[in-house]
Amino acid sequence: MPYVVSPLALTAVLIEAAARDTFSWRSTVVGAYVAVVALDLICVLLLTRVLLHTHHATIELLGRLLGLLLAAVGVDLVLDGLSDLGVPGLDARH
Repeated sequence: MPYVVSPLALTAVLIEAAARDTFSWRSTVVGAYVAVVALDLICVLLLTRVLLHTHHATIELLGRLLGLLLAAVGVDLVLDGLSDLGVPGLDARH
């Protein structure tokens, strides 16, 4: 799943959309959602053909690597949130 469509990004866009009440902003948000969904659909359709010809071990390895990357992004987001809350000892990260 792309980082753009993460729950954090969706929440941020929804909060921003609630703060702005113009038609042009809401149509921009809807257009962005439709564009991301269309791009995801194109990627899935193209990658289906590639994955059919890929060895199972390679797919397993890529899945584990992407899972590790997703976990690292999650840990980074949690540490950033704790740092923003003022938890001592996390200021030296940046």
